[in-house]
Amino acid sequence: MRRFPLQRLSAAIMLVSGTLTFAGCASAPPADPAAGRYSGTTLADLEQHDIVIEQKALENASPEMALENYRRAIALLPEPEQRARPLRRMADLAMNTAERRSFDDPAQQAAPSVDTTGEYDRNIDRMLYENFLREAETATDREQRYALLGLAGDMRSNLQDADLDTDFRTAILLYRTLLESTRDPAERADAWYQLAKAYDLAGDLNGSLQSLEALVREHPDSEYYVEAQFRRGELLFANSEFDTAADAYGAVIRTGGDNDFLLQSLYKLGWSHYKLGDYRLALTQFFALTDRLHGKPELDNPATMQAKLMQDTARVISLTFTNLDGAESVHQWFAEHGSRPYEGDVYRNLGDTYLQQERFRDAADSYDRFVSTYPDGPRAPEFSTLQIEAYQKGGFPTLVLPAKEQFVERYGVNSRFWAAQPDIRAGYVDLLKGHILDLAQHYHALAQQTAGKQASPAEAYAAPVRWYREYLDTPPPAANQASINHRYAEALYAAQDYAGAVAEFERTAYEYPDYADADSAGYFALVAYQALMGGLPADTEQQAAARDAWLQRKIASGLRFAAAWPAHEQAAQVLYNVSEDQLSRNDVTGAVATAGLLVNRQPPPPADMLRYGWATIANGEFDLGRYDVAEYAYSTLIGLPSLSATEKTTYQERLAASVYRQAEGLQETGELAAAAAMFLRVADVYPQASIRKNAEFDAATLYLELADHGSAITILEDFRRRYPDDPLTATVPDKLALAYEKTGNFGAAALELERIADTYADSDPELGQQALWQAAEMQDRADDLAGSVRLYRKYVWAYPDPIDVRAEAQYRLTSLYEKGGDLERRDFWLDKLIQTWRDAGDAPSVRIAYLGAWAAFTLAEPKFETFRDIRLTQPLRRSLEQKTTAMRSALASYEQVAAIGVAEFATAANYKIGEMYRQLALDIMDSERPGNLDELELEMYELLLEEQALPYEDQAIDILIANTDLVVDDIYDEWVKQSFAALGELLPGRYAKFEQVEPYVDIIY
Repeated sequence: MRRFPLQRLSAAIMLVSGTLTFAGCASAPPADPAAGRYSGTTLADLEQHDIVIEQKALENASPEMALENYRRAIALLPEPEQRARPLRRMADLAMNTAERRSFDDPAQQAAPSVDTTGEYDRNIDRMLYENFLREAETATDREQRYALLGLAGDMRSNLQDADLDTDFRTAILLYRTLLESTRDPAERADAWYQLAKAYDLAGDLNGSLQSLEALVREHPDSEYYVEAQFRRGELLFANSEFDTAADAYGAVIRTGGDNDFLLQSLYKLGWSHYKLGDYRLALTQFFALTDRLHGKPELDNPATMQAKLMQDTARVISLTFTNLDGAESVHQWFAEHGSRPYEGDVYRNLGDTYLQQERFRDAADSYDRFVSTYPDGPRAPEFSTLQIEAYQKGGFPTLVLPAKEQFVERYGVNSRFWAAQPDIRAGYVDLLKGHILDLAQHYHALAQQTAGKQASPAEAYAAPVRWYREYLDTPPPAANQASINHRYAEALYAAQDYAGAVAEFERTAYEYPDYADADSAGYFALVAYQALMGGLPADTEQQAAARDAWLQRKIASGLRFAAAWPAHEQAAQVLYNVSEDQLSRNDVTGAVATAGLLVNRQPPPPADMLRYGWATIANGEFDLGRYDVAEYAYSTLIGLPSLSATEKTTYQERLAASVYRQAEGLQETGELAAAAAMFLRVADVYPQASIRKNAEFDAATLYLELADHGSAITILEDFRRRYPDDPLTATVPDKLALAYEKTGNFGAAALELERIADTYADSDPELGQQALWQAAEMQDRADDLAGSVRLYRKYVWAYPDPIDVRAEAQYRLTSLYEKGGDLERRDFWLDKLIQTWRDAGDAPSVRIAYLGAWAAFTLAEPKFETFRDIRLTQPLRRSLEQKTTAMRSALASYEQVAAIGVAEFATAANYKIGEMYRQLALDIMDSERPGNLDELELEMYELLLEEQALPYEDQAIDILIANTDLVVDDIYDEWVKQSFAALGELLPGRYAKFEQVEPYVDIIY
């Protein structure tokens, strides 16, 4: 670097300092670390000397004087290379400032200013700065332009970014000036790069392009070369100059290596060729890009640049092939350039593109071309499926069916693909079965139209039979497997293959447990047997044997059908046919058994079949020598269709009487259980028999005698329902109550007793009252809270006398309500108990007095709890009034307890009263103190509390002493003990060591 004489350097510094002082005027410039870098006035950057500059205040100078001073200073820098560095700094600064301003919030730039001396100085600096820049833009003299730019740099050092009106034109001017000033390659390359950027940001794309072209032309080895070529390509591409753009993108690719613009350049080079119609050249670039991207982990995230670029590339590859020969071009491309792992995706994307363009045939051909290229590939079923879907979307039904048939031929259970690709069957087997089913149904419908017209049944149904069979042979079994097997059987039957139809109908009926139409299949198996038997000859012994074998199979199938679906509408007819077939083979035992199934069906078979069944049984049993008694004879006769109504009624009555007499005989011999069962059989053989009610009542009586109360209950309940007006019915509740009690069904027993009470409420009130009380007690045993409450309430309101029983009922009601948590109703009946005590007058029973005292004490206890729970807080007068009010209420209740005179509760009441006085005294002493008392006032307040509490404590002592004095009357219970304990605390000197009796003080009475 050239060095300057020290005296000239000092002079230059002084001139620049003078300029800075002028610019600052009355205020010092802000501390800006970058000021030395961007102002262009720090000439010390040219010399490595330590120079001390004295700060002196200079007189204000005009802009003309500053310009003259700067021109003199610029004479000190005669070499353009020396001017380059400060110019570069100014240019960079202008560029950065313009960029920041372009992104700043305009609202922040419009902040209001305060009219101060500093703001005034900055306004002058900004005016000078902008003026120097405008003059520099129009200056024709090079040296003058440098001087003006230098002065602008001086003004810049005193300004903040927000003060500047700098735009990209400023940066452009500075960079162009820099390019005129320097020949350093790195400086020029950087300046061209920044100039292109400034043009671009300023919206002058042509200027940016020219700068980039100058950069790549002058500096091919620059670090900016690759990016500059890429930017050139982008601008040229945007201008539709695709040839030149392709050269620029190609230059990026030819530099080699994985530079940052390689992938985009490949992509845009491909697009440039595409736009020029050079589709094969475009594919070369697109596939080069695809090869680079394929398999990269970034593709797993669709949000990455690589994933999006890969997606766009795949799309344009498809568009390119659509401009060639479609799928054939794809095939040819990979044949020439070798297979790729993503080859299938290319075919798939091409087909999908055709679908978007609604070119459905081309889409289907694209998918099919992949299959024809790789027929044994694992993705072949996928593409065949896409082909079918393309036909469906395009509305080509005539092409869909052949495509599905081809699918089944290619990938079905009988195909080479099925055997070669076991691991991927699960991925397409559902589609495969769906296509097979579509084929079967289509050809089945077609066969129904053509059979017997254009072809024989066997010929017409050959296709559906084949496809149904293949569906059933294709694993795994589908959810509709049974219904398809059913259709297969129907197709075989329609094809007149009756033997095959029999096998498939039976398979459908009995090998699919959950099949809803299994019964229909089972029945049509019998129909197929019938059709088969109709065509079998029996002329020879061998033919007869073969026919008999089929007949046995038919019989077995019929019995199997009847057992599996006894409620089927054809079951009776099937049994009838089976019985006939058995008789035709002289199988009497089998025929009788089958007829037994027929006549025992529920609901019964038609009348003619029923008569046939009984005739077969009667004749068969007779032929076999199994005779029966009169009962069986009557039963057989009753089943004959030729009987008149009168005859039938007579035989039924005699049948019932014969059974009743059998029961009487068993009873006479002491076989009571057998007799009871026989009595009940009367209803079985003839429900309308006149003797039935006697038989059932006798059976119930015998069961009670045998302690078989459950059987007796069933019979008696039925008897009452059947014969409500019979005189015997009046004795049923008593028997049922006993039977229910014995079986532990106390609730039911209670209802029967209540029934008795209601029945005899008027005719025999005493019996009714006893029955109702027993009913209530029975509900107690049943632990039926609601039932017990209902019956005791019913008793209390119905029978107020005797009063002792009424009191007991009321007591039980209080207990029941308390058990149920209904305290309100419990308290109601406690009041009723007290009222009953009053109703008893002066001489109540001990029990009534006890219950009255208990009720009164129970009602008093919550009041005591209420009193005890009230805390004495400030203001004391109000809380004390609440507590004494609660105390008075409790005292009244306890006084009532004591008035009843039951010692157990009187001592308790006395203790509770004393405890209330004692508690009141304690609560007064423990009451809340006012918060605003001083020490003396608090002491006085304590004395007042003691004076207030002491009388209550004395009252408590008197009452408790009175309670303890009851020991002289031999009353020493829990409450007397607690009274002694309380006195031990109140009067420890007298009662803490032993219990002492004092003269009785009558407080309560």
